[in-house]
Amino acid sequence: MKKILVPVDFSEVSIHATRFAVELADRFGAEITLLNSIHFDLYSEQQLANFSGVRTIVKDVRAAVFEKMEEFAKQFDTKHVIHTEVNGLNLVSAVKDMVEEQKFDLVVIGTTGSSGLSEMMVGSNAERIVRHASCPVISIPGSVQLESIKKILVPLDLRELRSGFLAQISMLQSNLKCKLEFAWVTDVSFSERNEERLGRELARIFKEHKIDNYRIFIVNNISPEEGIFLEAKDTNADMVAMATHARRGISHWLSGSLTEDTVNHLDIPVWSFKIDKSEKIINLIV
Repeated sequence: MKKILVPVDFSEVSIHATRFAVELADRFGAEITLLNSIHFDLYSEQQLANFSGVRTIVKDVRAAVFEKMEEFAKQFDTKHVIHTEVNGLNLVSAVKDMVEEQKFDLVVIGTTGSSGLSEMMVGSNAERIVRHASCPVISIPGSVQLESIKKILVPLDLRELRSGFLAQISMLQSNLKCKLEFAWVTDVSFSERNEERLGRELARIFKEHKIDNYRIFIVNNISPEEGIFLEAKDTNADMVAMATHARRGISHWLSGSLTEDTVNHLDIPVWSFKIDKSEKIINLIV
């Protein structure tokens, strides 16, 4: 982990996310870039172009935000340099482009969940960034210390298990030195023999991916979202780590996104990783 991107809007949400990112940077020797987005609607800009001084106003706004970003960065105590960036794209597009062009390893973003008017700009964009970023994203719902993360709940979809996701989980465990709780939330009934066979098969696959210090269990619940929420509480998980399919457009609104719903409603950090749909699915012998 060498480069961390943190979208900020100067809110308390952003402060919590930046503090967590600073802890990560100090542990792994990574550099941090804070990103603020100043996006002006193109159509509105064309209309405003007829008014005298509009370009000066826009320029002054950008200069003020640059200055505020520098002041914001100074409040965090770290031995590493904190870079600042002000982008003219909307926040989601800015994050997507910066991750791809500058090869960021992680995005850390604060979120307040889907609670209406209390949402800040960054918090309300968290689930969209999860859907679009090509690197892992950690969503921070409040004040969280890195040292407090000892146990991570990892919901599995055994129909779409991929090596890329397991490699990321292995790296996450190696970095955070934590225990993993693998949970398959399903409404399928399994016999005791089939559960044992499934456990052996998963153990073999996890060993291949250098994953250790874990527990595997099956959660019978007709609702994957409800099952994850209940298990996160019952296991006293400090974080949830999930894969996202990054559905967009009509398919996103029709089927929803389990990862995004989790980001919006859990009160613990959520680590998410967009899976590569072209990667071959691991076939389990159960």
